[in-house]
Amino acid sequence: MNVTLNKNNADFTLLLEGQIDSNNAPEVKKKIDGLLPKKGVQTLTIDAKELQYITSAGLRIVLTLWHSYPSLRIINVRPEVYDILEMTGFTEMMPIERMLREVSVEGKPIVGEGFTAIVYRLSGDSIVKVFRGERSMKSIRAEIDAAKKAFIYGIPTAISFDVVKVGDRLGVVFEMLDCASLRDLILANPDRFEEYKKMYADLSYKITHTVASDSGLGECKEPLLQKLALLDGVMPKADYQKLISMIRAIPDTGTLTHGDFHIKNILVQNGEPLLIDMDSVALGNPIFELEGIYLSAKAYNEAEPNNASEFFGVPQKVLDELYDALISIYFPGKTEAELDLIRRKIELLSTAHLAYQTIHYHRDQNGRLSKALSRLHELLSSIDDLDLGK
Repeated sequence: MNVTLNKNNADFTLLLEGQIDSNNAPEVKKKIDGLLPKKGVQTLTIDAKELQYITSAGLRIVLTLWHSYPSLRIINVRPEVYDILEMTGFTEMMPIERMLREVSVEGKPIVGEGFTAIVYRLSGDSIVKVFRGERSMKSIRAEIDAAKKAFIYGIPTAISFDVVKVGDRLGVVFEMLDCASLRDLILANPDRFEEYKKMYADLSYKITHTVASDSGLGECKEPLLQKLALLDGVMPKADYQKLISMIRAIPDTGTLTHGDFHIKNILVQNGEPLLIDMDSVALGNPIFELEGIYLSAKAYNEAEPNNASEFFGVPQKVLDELYDALISIYFPGKTEAELDLIRRKIELLSTAHLAYQTIHYHRDQNGRLSKALSRLHELLSSIDDLDLGK
């Protein structure tokens, strides 16, 4: 049994190789005690990639370490060792991460794409969602949990069964026998566009009219308000105060929002739509979903013509018709004057969001920020609330 210690400032990692049983446990404990300093350990990690087996004698060593170093976590745990840790309750006491299977997406077709991830066809019966950039295991687990909660409430969403490594990135595997993104279907079957518009609108309506107040999911209003604090001092004080006051007054409905609802994030399997990219799922009034849809499909084009059509890979006319289908499904029987007010309320909130993103992501192309603030001032001067039910 080999024990090695790596140190990065006050972060220490123990690498365990072989197996720990009653025969070698005293020796292993002596090695570990000799390697770890008495003071100065901020975090302690056990890398169990080469740990093949552990008995109760080894578990007692882990337990002692956990009592001495409450920050203890165990990573790269083989399935057979993980099963032991899980059965004995250790996974409830400390962070323990399984060893991840490695897969390759080289040459694999893309079946879906969002701002945070790309979805590849991995094999005949599975797909893998590969996250862009760095994602923590904690955030991935949170997204998987959100997807499961949405599924329980009847939202059609793909449920993952494995977290994998894809090069230096993380991915989530789903079982999907036959699927394509709604975007690809729209392009491949223009004669069925009316059917796809209804599918798109019906799914959005179903999400935002599903009450899930006891789901444990967070609200989306407060995080948005925190983001929009970036506009304080950028826009006129009276405009900013009115905007924040109107957002705070939006009725809380306890209903779901997806947070990134668009045609690349909808996969269709056997004629049924399934949502992916569930990391932004939260509770909130439907306006928070609608403003996000308006933002991605229409608002960006104000300063960057063709921005949306280039990202989604469809003509802007298609995006406009999809948005109009949403409005007609959400608000049947409204007069044109009533619909115009509803559209402007959605645009107001979306324009505020656009202004925030322009500042936050340093994307002030073609005077986007000044245009957004000007339009925001214009809308605020004629709108007194953001309640779509009025």
